[in-house]
This record gives sequence, structure tokens and C-alpha cells, in this order.
Amino acid sequence: MKWWALLLPMLAGSPAWAQEPFRLGVQTHFEQGWGLDWAGIAAGLGAPLVRDEIGWAEAERARGRYDFSKSDPYMREIRAQGMAPLIVWTDTNPLYDRKQTPHSEDGRAGLVAYLDAMLTHYAGTLTRIEIGNEVNSEEFLSGPFRDDPPRHLAATVRAVAQGLKPRHPDVEIICAGTNMIPLQFLRDFFRHGGLLDCDAISIHPYRRHPENADLEIAALRALMRDMGGEKPIHVTEFGKWVEDPAESAVYMVKMVSILAAEGVGEAYWYALMDEPWWPNMGLMTPQRAEKPAAEAFRFLQEKLLPLGRPVPRAATRAARVFEYGDGEGLVFWGVDGAIALTGEAAFFDVTGRPVPRPERLTETPVIALGRRLDLRIVTDAPIADSLYQYDTPPWSYFARRPGIGLTPLETMEWRWSSYRGAPDLWPLKITDAGMTTARFSDGPYHAVERFTAAAAGRYRVVGWWQASKDSEPSVILVTHNGAGIAEGRTGPGRFRLGPLDVTLAAGDTVDFEVAPGGPGGDGSLRRRIRIDGPLP
Repeated sequence: MKWWALLLPMLAGSPAWAQEPFRLGVQTHFEQGWGLDWAGIAAGLGAPLVRDEIGWAEAERARGRYDFSKSDPYMREIRAQGMAPLIVWTDTNPLYDRKQTPHSEDGRAGLVAYLDAMLTHYAGTLTRIEIGNEVNSEEFLSGPFRDDPPRHLAATVRAVAQGLKPRHPDVEIICAGTNMIPLQFLRDFFRHGGLLDCDAISIHPYRRHPENADLEIAALRALMRDMGGEKPIHVTEFGKWVEDPAESAVYMVKMVSILAAEGVGEAYWYALMDEPWWPNMGLMTPQRAEKPAAEAFRFLQEKLLPLGRPVPRAATRAARVFEYGDGEGLVFWGVDGAIALTGEAAFFDVTGRPVPRPERLTETPVIALGRRLDLRIVTDAPIADSLYQYDTPPWSYFARRPGIGLTPLETMEWRWSSYRGAPDLWPLKITDAGMTTARFSDGPYHAVERFTAAAAGRYRVVGWWQASKDSEPSVILVTHNGAGIAEGRTGPGRFRLGPLDVTLAAGDTVDFEVAPGGPGGDGSLRRRIRIDGPLP
């Protein structure tokens, strides 16, 4: 039997950015009226940081006169519990710019004076502010600011930096809490000078799957290098809307390991408590009952993060393996593969409960704590997975255009996460979670996902395609070097493929083509494809 084996070099040195510790905080809403006991609850879970707001309109009811009596109680309690606050500015004041998002010189000057008063009032407690919250979504914007948010945000940040730094040289100005990682929005913001005036860039990488957040963070770092130089990255919100509370704990452990390994400075789970408009994203219920995510949060704070930043150890993206400390902790999950782990180890699930020694990788992380840990992953054949290896070999992406045929899709930047598409083909796109087709006046346009075999042999293909809610159906065409080998259609349920064995030569292609199945043509679906091979 042929074995594909990966030896993980557990004793390799850490990169330079690993010298700074990763910190895991939590979003609170004291400004919205939460009870002060929630500060103690956050501290009890191990949070070193909380993110909240201080209402501008309440603190400044007359120009130049400031009253922080509403925020004083929770700011004192946050400090008393040993946590550091990050205060985000995102609101307006009727005294400036007719209660629109500050856009004039007078409005920006009023904002700067207010932030100056806040930092002076909370000297010794508050040293970090965030300018903007999901500005790319425009949900929190009003007035002329909405006409060109990147330009107005850059002007605001410039005024804040120039106004605050001389009086508060140690303040950290963080910008701008974007929803997802919108590279086109950030590129425009940086082009207007925003990168120069920020001490750090903040993002909210909301996404269905954590597995490819590292690719987007790497793209953001590359963009910063192109636009003037890297700045620290903070994740000031992350989390997931779930039906099953256990999913949040799995998501958290995956995302924390990925973010920490990618050099993110800190991350804040959204939120500490379930809220009426986000009733299933909290660590706790409003009745103060802990959810699985709270158990995972505490376990990370107590057992894993004190070991230092994790280092990724898997050489294939079909597996995720992160080493904490010097062989003292491992977090691992993946598509499949037998596991051989040496060293003294105890095994836990994501909430910290003991589990039996695992024998194979699954997509639910297992945590190993011990000494001199060394992990080997062995499986019958390499695995290609459309989610875990999205936008990396052996996968590539195309559109089938009427009268032209296949044309490569490029990486498209916009106001949300990047995707594979083309400037003239919206809404056609391919992401790690799914794809959308299109129909124009000249006919239907298909989205094509291609696997290219690196070696000759027998391959096994399985997959599923599921139409998104309220979407038209789609037709699925599977071809080997252009010859059809399977066909299906999405409907009320999933279309499932395989297991289907295919003999491929090196360089052969297997295309998974999604065609419009309805008159509108913009069918949207989720999908997952796995290809094992060459098989022994």
C-alpha cells in the first residue's frame, strides 16, 4: 500500500510577529444599558479586553461641554475587573452637521474635541479608540458621508490623528472595523491617505467557514505593503449566526487558531450576551447561563493562549494543525486522515471536556495538551477539497461564455469579501462557500470549478450541490477533459455525486460546471467537492 505521510516539524522556530501575544476579547454593550455585572462575567471568562461605545450625543449636549456620567460607571467597572476597554466611535451628534455622520470641517473638529475630552477624562484607563464601524456597509452612515465613504473616512481619520496625537501621543487609533475584508473599499481608503493616519487596521471577518480567512488576511497585508507599509491588524468583531449553539464553540476555536497564527493582534467575539437582534451569537444567555461558546472561550484563555501564539504545521490545506507552545498544545482538524501522535497528551473537545484519543482527523477540532507532542497524518492518498483548498492548487475557476467558451475568472475586489469573477459578469461569482450563475441578453453564463490532476492514477470523486434559499435551480455538469461523466440538478434537496471513480493522466481536468436552470439565470448554490487520489 502506498502511504502519503506528513511529518510536522514541531520544533521549528516562531516567526518574528509571534513575539507579541495574541489577545482574545469580547464585545459588550454597556452603552446600550447592560447591567454592570456583565463586566465581572466577562472577566470571569478570562477576557482581557472589551469593546464598547460611549454615546457622543449624551456626553456632549452643548458644544464644548462634556458630561461622561453615563459611561463613568461601566468604565470604572471595566477597569476594576482588570480589563482594558476599546471604545469605538460610530455615532453622530445633533450639534454637528445636522446629526449626520460628520463630514464638514466643523463636524470633524467637533468629533476630535469630543474624543480629546474622552481621552482626557479617562486618562489611565482608555488608550485605544476605533474610528468607524462597518463603514463599507453604510448601515451606520448618513448624509454626504455616504457619497464617498472611503474618502470621508480618510479625512476623518486624518483630523483625528492630527488633533489627538500631540495631546495624547500614546493613543492607538484603529480604523475602521470593516464588515468582512473588503479589499476594494480598503484600497480606496488607503489611496486617500487612511493607512498613513491609522495605527492599526480593524476588520470583522464574518464568514460561513473559518478555513480560508488566512488567505484574505494575507491579501490585506499585501495590499498594505503596496499602499505604504503594513500596519497591525485587529479583528474587532467575529462570530457566526448559528442554529446549534455547539457550532459557535467549534467556529471560535478554529478562527482563534487561524487569526493568532496569522499575526492578528487581538480579536473580539461578538458578543458576550445574546441580543434581541442577534439572539444566538452570544457567549451567554440574557439569563446569565453559559453556552458552549463561553466554555470554549474560557478554555482558550486558560489552557491554550497562555502557551503563546500558535504556529501552523500542516503542509497541506486539506488539514489544519496548529502548535501552541513548544510541543505543549495542538489544535487539529481536517478533511480526513489517520493520526499518529506521540508525546504525553490529554485530549479535549473545543469546550475543554476530555475526549478519547482520536485516530483520524475530522472537521471538528480536537485539542491535545501535554509535552513533546509530535503529530503525523497518514492517509491512502492526497485529498483535494473545494472548501479547504479554495483558490489554491489543484483548483482553478472559469466562466463559460456563450459563443466564446471557457475564460479564466480573476480575483474581484469590492465592498465585501473578494471572489472569483469578472468585471462584466456580475452576479456570476465563485467563493469558498458556493457560486452564482448569470444570464444576459446573449444567453446563460456558467460557473466552472476545475480540478487538475498532478499525477496519473485512479481518483474518487464525491460532492454535493444545494440551491440557496429562494434561488432558482441550477444544472450540474461534470466532465473529464470536456467529456461528460455525470449530470444533475439542484432542487428542494441536494444533488449528490458519487462516489465516482475516474482514471486520470497527469494534467487531466475534471470540471464541475454549474449552469442556470431557470429563466432568471442567477441561480445561487452552496457546494462541497472532495477528490481522493491517486488511489493505491
